[in-house]
Amino acid sequence: MNRTLIILLAACVLPPCMERQLAAAVSSGAVSQAAVPPVLRVPDQEKARETVETVYSTWRQSMINHNYQAWKETTSESRQVRVRNLAVSEKREFPRSLFEHQPIPPSLVQLKYVGALGGPSGGTLAATYYGRVDMGLGDGGGRNALVLLFVHERGKWRYDQQRLFNLSHLPQVKERLARGDFSVLKEQDGFHPYPSSPPVPPLCRAPQLIGKVFVDAPGRRVTMTINGVSRHEFEDCRMAETISGGLLRGRNTITYSIDSLNGKNTGNPLGIGLFVMPETVGNQPAVCFEHVCDEKDAPQGGSFTFTVSEDMIRSMNPRSGVAKPAPFRPVPLKTKK
Repeated sequence: MNRTLIILLAACVLPPCMERQLAAAVSSGAVSQAAVPPVLRVPDQEKARETVETVYSTWRQSMINHNYQAWKETTSESRQVRVRNLAVSEKREFPRSLFEHQPIPPSLVQLKYVGALGGPSGGTLAATYYGRVDMGLGDGGGRNALVLLFVHERGKWRYDQQRLFNLSHLPQVKERLARGDFSVLKEQDGFHPYPSSPPVPPLCRAPQLIGKVFVDAPGRRVTMTINGVSRHEFEDCRMAETISGGLLRGRNTITYSIDSLNGKNTGNPLGIGLFVMPETVGNQPAVCFEHVCDEKDAPQGGSFTFTVSEDMIRSMNPRSGVAKPAPFRPVPLKTKK
């Protein structure tokens, strides 16, 4: 399943870096079954289960039945705007594209309810299920953890998104969830609700050019804003995201910060790249911004202006004969010795 489908389905598959954090934080007997930290609440479990399963079931049926009005009524406001912005930024029609080529959202019927935790304000909720989560990929799925996230808006609970933990390399977590060990949910933030309701992002404009940002940042957190509209945060991962509002012909801006997760030089390379994505079959992406550092560097962020030139756009067609212009680089590439 590609990233677009995952976001439109409002599901978020956990990156391997977070799975490693979970494995390190949760081990059998490593953490005592202490009281829940004060930032979390433990709701009445039966009432919480009834609430989340009613809301999620209604949302799931809206996706199956292609019912846009029901989808709006059961989806958080921030998620509605994010899904809309993604479609607009990729030049797809919205809301029609919302239901195109979508796998059926996973059912909860065959899954084990482990428990739910509430946020400090009482306005957010996370419910965790365990079992064979069918993501519509036709492989039946392994035994994983499915975390459903909800927010309370305008007097009602609404579904926001889901996280999927692949437990194939986390045998201790898997065993604890299988036996319904509620305490495992308290020990790692992947099972936690949002601390507060996610802010509703501004509606993005229709893009001149479809853009993607790619970040490879092991051991680091990279927070960035592109053209003052598209906000991104990458933490200890390697992934790409669509640029909200796309890229512009001519002048563009990027501001970002780079922080080490352990407060020291990570000893790992770093890569940031911005790409103009092809809209014609056979054309290739064009790199318009690139920040590459090796493991010996301590990279710094900053604010930069870069240009998407007409030659850069023409060079996307391999038959044009136009040489690919070099992207803007805030740090020059090192010469190989």
